[in-house]
Amino acid sequence: MQSQQTSSYRHNGTAPVKSSRYNQAVTTRPEPLSQLKPAPGQVATRPSRRKRRPIRWLLAVLFIVVALVLSPFVVVQLIKFTNQSKIYTEVPAIPARPVAIVFGAGLNRDGTPSRMLSDRLDGAIDLYKAGKVEQLLLTGDEVTNLEISAMRSYAIQNGIPASKILTDKAGLRTYDSCYRANHNFGITSAILVTQGYHLPRALFLCNGLGIDAVGFKAGRDDYPNQDYYNQREFLATFLSWVDITITHPEPEIQD
Repeated sequence: MQSQQTSSYRHNGTAPVKSSRYNQAVTTRPEPLSQLKPAPGQVATRPSRRKRRPIRWLLAVLFIVVALVLSPFVVVQLIKFTNQSKIYTEVPAIPARPVAIVFGAGLNRDGTPSRMLSDRLDGAIDLYKAGKVEQLLLTGDEVTNLEISAMRSYAIQNGIPASKILTDKAGLRTYDSCYRANHNFGITSAILVTQGYHLPRALFLCNGLGIDAVGFKAGRDDYPNQDYYNQREFLATFLSWVDITITHPEPEIQD
């Protein structure tokens, strides 16, 4: 027996070990995670975290969508609110400025200023006669029609000297009118004359483009198709914020 053990030692290089039921190694396979169950009173947290991840992503996406949808409403309301204190309805109350900027508003079929435009011109004429302004800048579209010529004739017929009238025939939109008033005519301070629904955007644009402006509310609040004007103004006001804060475009016509 000893010789066999010795021989085994010589061949294997290890000492013989007596077998025993106490020193046998016992191996067990770990159970897959899917089969693990929490002990009584414990909560399985890992699966719940995995389930929460899609919900969190969904909430994040929903938040972004809601923010994008609501942002135009927030921007427009802020523009209206921040410019409200710059709007005047009575000539004696408005502070004097060197020039009144009158924005175009279309012509009648006979080529005369529309009701909305004549109300703007009347407001500017009242400011001039009250000594609140020294000049009028008439800005509008004379690329596709004779708007500026009609505005100028109306102002002269109502007592404004021709030498006190400046004309900008390339004011194709309010942004262009404000931009050109500052860059082309060197105006840095002005009274803007237009209807109440249009004034917040006009004030935001002119002040954003280097003109210290206040607004005079001309005419009334309920013109024909006023709902259409209000809806269009909402989009135009948001786009004006994009122009001033993001894109900074130059007018289509520079001269």
